[in-house]
Amino acid sequence: MRVMLLFVGAMLSATGVIAKDAPPKSELEILQNYAEDYLQDQYFAKRMTFGVKINERFYTVETHPAVESQEAEISVKPGAPSEPTFYFTIADRQVLDDLDAGRVNVLTLMVKAVDADYAPMDVEVMDGFLAPDWFSSDILPFTFHFWTRGNPELVPYAEQKTRFVHGTNMGVFYYQPGLRSAWFDIRKGQQVNEGEADSSNPFPSMFILVKGELEAKIGGREFHFTAGNMLFVPAGVSHEFVNKQTDNAQGFLFMFGDGA
Repeated sequence: MRVMLLFVGAMLSATGVIAKDAPPKSELEILQNYAEDYLQDQYFAKRMTFGVKINERFYTVETHPAVESQEAEISVKPGAPSEPTFYFTIADRQVLDDLDAGRVNVLTLMVKAVDADYAPMDVEVMDGFLAPDWFSSDILPFTFHFWTRGNPELVPYAEQKTRFVHGTNMGVFYYQPGLRSAWFDIRKGQQVNEGEADSSNPFPSMFILVKGELEAKIGGREFHFTAGNMLFVPAGVSHEFVNKQTDNAQGFLFMFGDGA
């Protein structure tokens, strides 16, 4: 099945080869590149219109999966969506460039400890847009697949590809209903989940420590957590970690079940 991408604005070189002295890509070209990649994604199966707001500049993206004899299409054009919908906010051009260059992945840019926290990339809704349960069930998985290039989709992780959140440095991998996954890099002196309000979840968690060691407090019980172990934390149980060592403590976090 053939697919077709509608570009509204300047087209890229037909050869895909960009000279070394070529000017930086425009915002529109970067968004078009993401749209072109998403056309090849196996999860591209739903028609939707959404916005992208970079600083104060709006763009509209419309996706049309293939149906019967009609080819799949995605259009990207300047300007805000004409009908109420959701839109991605990107703080500035530097954030877009970091995302485009792979210096950080999209869900890491969006992660927050609480809704009121700042994130350099976020999702907002226009007045009049109503979609119950839209965020976790539809938008988070879509966000990953639209803003992650390649087939298969790879998300590199490293110390410099994290953001400080929940008291430590984290890189988020993937969210969908019932699953949240991330990589953590707890540095010397950092304390994770300091304070009762942030120390428990209504769903289970697994912490897999692959490097370093931590002082842990789980459900009020203190113990030493070392690399090579997986720690299971049941739903509703408080959990805190402190790195009192010189070396970073690194590992993987999986949260799952109802509500995750």
